Amino acid sequence: MGVTMKKENAGNNKFHFDRTYYNEPQIFDFITLYQIGDLYCQGGYSIGEHKQYCYEISYIASGKGYYSSDDKKYPVKTGDIYLNRPGELHNGLADPIDPFRYFYAGFTFINDNVEQNPFTHIKKMFDQLKRPVVQDQLDVKTKFLNIFNELINLKEYSSLMIKMYLNQIILLTYRNFFDQWENQYIPDKDAANQKSMVYLIVNYIDKNLCKIKDLTQIADELGYSYSYISHIFSQETGLSIMEYYNQKRFEKAGELLKNGSLSITEIAEMLQYQSINSFSKAFRKNIGISPSEYQALYSKEDPRL
Repeated sequence: MGVTMKKENAGNNKFHFDRTYYNEPQIFDFITLYQIGDLYCQGGYSIGEHKQYCYEISYIASGKGYYSSDDKKYPVKTGDIYLNRPGELHNGLADPIDPFRYFYAGFTFINDNVEQNPFTHIKKMFDQLKRPVVQDQLDVKTKFLNIFNELINLKEYSSLMIKMYLNQIILLTYRNFFDQWENQYIPDKDAANQKSMVYLIVNYIDKNLCKIKDLTQIADELGYSYSYISHIFSQETGLSIMEYYNQKRFEKAGELLKNGSLSITEIAEMLQYQSINSFSKAFRKNIGISPSEYQALYSKEDPRL
């Protein structure tokens, strides 16, 4: 896990939130948690090569750089998930211009009652993973932020909530790497049925909301012209694709503002607005109040801010 290196270099970084449990590991049914945290690096920061003593899931929240496992280096960027396994030599280097901020969780699987352990299959799949980096498609970031909120605002049932979010981080990481379950429910894109086309458009927007920079991406993905899919979508739903896209963005913005873990600037960037001013203007026009007023109504103060 490289705990010593992280702590020694913490003073050279913009922000470091860290919880270590090596002396008193936190046991959550089938998972033992050893460390979890959030490290916002300075340019050129090096994690320092170290041997992994447990599994570690890292989520690149922003920026870029590279991670390494044994003698192989892998570039990482915003939205990537990286999995380290026990026994590997691990290192990482943040980009000098756009350094990464990453969340991490170090854990092991409890091997008692293997036949009844729901994580037995996941452990086996993690152990045979060929490439340790994958782009997140299932919002693992939010699960990390939820754990951090519980850790800094401990209250009744916090332990239960932390266990739930930790399980979700591991399960969603597994699905990102291995599971193609979503594809079973996506209709054939060549089907003539217009409702299938609408489903494909809705499904693409819902899954890629924070990655869409231009709505023509949807047409490119589906293999049709944008004017064609716009006509079909409007005919079936009464909304334009842009109207539906903005509706989902405002829903996501409200969720993030209530959560309180991100600044308004970070939310605007996540939702692909060109500036905080354009985000604030659009939010006020559609919701009736500004993002800061909305956040003040719902979010709790975050001690890290």
